[in-house]
Parts: sequence; C-alpha cells; structure tokens
Amino acid sequence: MTGGRAHSKTPVAILIAILLVSAAFLFFDRTAMPIQLWDESRNIVNALEMRARGFSLVTSYDGAPDLWNTKPPLLIWLMAGSVALFGPQSWALRLPSMIAALGTIALLFWFVRRTTGSVATAALAAALLVLSPAFFGEHSARTADYDALLLFFITAYLCLLFAALETDRPARALLGLIGVAICCAFLTKSIAALVPGVGVVVYVAVTGRWRRLFATRGYLVTGLGVAGTLLLFLAVREWQGPGYLHAALFNDVNGRFGSSLVLAKPRWFYFELLRAGFFAAGPLLLLSPIALLAARGRVRQVLLFALCIVAATLAVFTCAASKLDHYILPAVPFMAIAAALTCQLAIAQARAALGGEARYARPVAAALLIVAIVPVATGVAAAVARRYYVAGVAEGARSGHYGTLFDRIVPLADRPILVIDPGFVADEPNYTPVLLAYREIWAARGVAVAHSTNLADTERTRRRILASCDAAAVPRVAARGRDIGGVSGCAAVALN
Repeated sequence: MTGGRAHSKTPVAILIAILLVSAAFLFFDRTAMPIQLWDESRNIVNALEMRARGFSLVTSYDGAPDLWNTKPPLLIWLMAGSVALFGPQSWALRLPSMIAALGTIALLFWFVRRTTGSVATAALAAALLVLSPAFFGEHSARTADYDALLLFFITAYLCLLFAALETDRPARALLGLIGVAICCAFLTKSIAALVPGVGVVVYVAVTGRWRRLFATRGYLVTGLGVAGTLLLFLAVREWQGPGYLHAALFNDVNGRFGSSLVLAKPRWFYFELLRAGFFAAGPLLLLSPIALLAARGRVRQVLLFALCIVAATLAVFTCAASKLDHYILPAVPFMAIAAALTCQLAIAQARAALGGEARYARPVAAALLIVAIVPVATGVAAAVARRYYVAGVAEGARSGHYGTLFDRIVPLADRPILVIDPGFVADEPNYTPVLLAYREIWAARGVAVAHSTNLADTERTRRRILASCDAAAVPRVAARGRDIGGVSGCAAVALN
C-alpha cells in the first residue's frame, strides 16, 4: 500500500521538479530584461492606464482608446490585476505570462502522461517545449505579450478536445471546460485562437471521428455557447467604443491574412525558422511522420493528433500574407509531443532489435539510439547557448535603457525630469512606446517624468534633469553638463 502511494506521487514530484527547473531557466537572469518594443511596451501602457482609470472592455494608449492594438482585453485585465496586487514593477506586469508559460508546461506533461502512460515521454515533451527558442525567446514565456497566455488556453482546449473525441459521449463538464478555454483563448488574441482548431477538423476527418460529433448534443451546445459568448463580447465592445469592429477586422483578419501589416517574408518562412532551430528537436519532428508508421494504439492516435495540429497551423500561417515568428507558437507544444513520441518509439525499436536475433541487430539499435538521442542533446546545447551566451539585438533596444537610467536618476532627482526623445518609427512620428511604458511605471509610483520630442524646445530650461537614450539627442544632452546617469548609450544632466 505504501509503495503504491509512493508510485502515484512520482509523476507529481517529477512535474514539480520540471516546473522549478523551467522557471529557473526561463525567468532568472543577472539583470532584468528591458521592456521590449513589439508589443510588450504597448501592452504595459494599456495595463497601467487601465489600472489608473478602472477596468473596462476598452483599452487605451496615451489616454485615447487604442484602435491600433485591437486584441481583446483579457491579458490587459490580468496585468492590471497583477499590478494592483504587487505594485508597478516590470516583473508584476510579466507575471501573468510567466504563470501561463508554466501552466502550459504542466498541461503538456499531464496530457502526454495521461495518454501514453509514460512519465519519461511526458518529461521529455515538456523539456523540448521549454528548450525551444520559440518558447523562451521574444513574444512568449518571458515577456508581457499575448502569446504565452494564448498558448496556455489553446493547449488546454486542444488537449481537452482530444480527450472528448476519444469517448462516444464526453461529459458535460469536459465540454464546458473546452468551451471556457476557447472563449478565453479568443479573449486573449482574437481570431488567432481559432487557427490551431483547423488541425482538429483535419484529425476528425482523417480518423472518421466526425460521427461522434453528432452522437450527443453536447458539441452543438458547446459550439453555440462559445459563438454566443464571443458575439456578445464583440457587440458590447463595439457599443462601448464605436469603430472597434472595423479596426479589429483590419488588424486581426484582413491585415494578417489578406495583406501584410509587417515586412514581407518569403513563402517558406516558417520552414526556414524550423530549419534554423526555432524548435529544439527539429530532426525528431521531421522523422515523426515515419514514426507514425511504427506507432500503435493510443500512442499512434496522440502522434497523429499532434501532427494534424502542427501541419494545419503551419499551412494556415504559410498561406497568410503577414508572417512573424510567434504566429506558429501554438503549434510548438504539439511539435514537442510529436518529437518526444518519435524519440520514445526509436528507443523502443532499438530495444526490440537488441532482443532479437537479426544479423545486424546491434548496428540497427545503435542507429536508432543515435536518431533518438543526438537531436535532444544538440537541442539542449543550442538552447543553453542561445539563452545565455548569444546576445540578441532587438529592434528599439536603445529605448530599453530607459529602465536602468530611471532607476539610477530618480532616487537622485531633486528637480523635475525631462526626457528628450523624438521617437524612431518612420510611419508614426514621435512613437515612443517603451519610453512611455517606463514613464507610466514611474507615474504609478508617484514620480512624473516629462517628455519632449525636440531638444531645441528646452534651451531655456532651468532646474530640471535632462535625459535621453536617443542616439541623436544624447551628444547634445551630454554637452549641457556632467552626466549623472552612468548608463552606456544614454545621458542625464542636472540643470541649475
């Protein structure tokens, strides 16, 4: 009896260990990561303004309704709530994304453990997710972007859908959870939440499980509930801020799929990303369709389901006009599942070869072990190198220095602070979202930091601290006196 209890606790202990190691890998650095330009800084402004003005369906930027960022407000609500609990800190603004990232790891482990019965395969799948640059890079686990929260809800509803499709008459509670997860995914990032669901349609068609959709009214009721909830949100949001639907249709649908809102990318952009290491174990993913031929039973169904999700997501976003790295992030947990199952099958085949009497059993077993182990080992090494030793140069990186600069000069300030920064985005003059995010953080702490786009307007300024991290303005600010900031690439001068 005692041994049985100890055995039942083993997966939980392993999951806790995985989450602790993952948190250390993802979130702990010697210095705080600066606020990122796309789209973290704007989300932070949305959240801090909502915190100051009260919760609403309408997000704002620089005091005006935000029709440039038309994503639904669930993430912004969570960020504002986190700030209400923990104060205006950058880590508090990122906390919802961090929790969602760990939640996705736990979901993945639970799903693979439940469907395959293998703790080792579940642990490997979770590890491959964490070690993928897609997951620990920009727009995911470590920043206040939509994608980590979106990934959690998408992974939840896809895993629950698989469980539902494996039974003739799924429980109402299960279908209810699926509906809630789909609604939350949509309220996080709009239409992007529904794209991976195309893979479920493919899976249902391939396996013939579509008949189960009509065996109970539960699926219809769930679908109607989801549709009604989303339509209600859109109607109320448009009523509270007219023009939202038109802007959202352009920003989130027409401008993403019909035309490009970003710099044009080649047709096979996402396949080039995978070849370059966007996912930690690309060779195993590439071999997973072959592994499908050797898979049997539940393992085969899980592998097929994962491959349908991956293939459908890649196909949809490959056909879309707008292409950015993080668009295919929802497929990455299912890439990890496919790769982990391929590794498990290769090891099982190697054991079978060694147990047989075939002439070339040992060379075959050795080859299979190489196929299983080498991609994982190289993925670990590449992830550690990229996470700790490869310095990425993000767009707008100079504006991220304002965080360090303000941390140093605000405690010393005995007079108002004025920042000189003209902005840098050509099609939107004076656009400084990172600077505005740091100004809002300090405003929430009770310190007002003023901003001017032109140093010439301040020639007669007295009794202020002039500061800038803009490349053109820094030399002119530095010429006005002794630097008191000590931040490379920036200048701060106290004027008497």
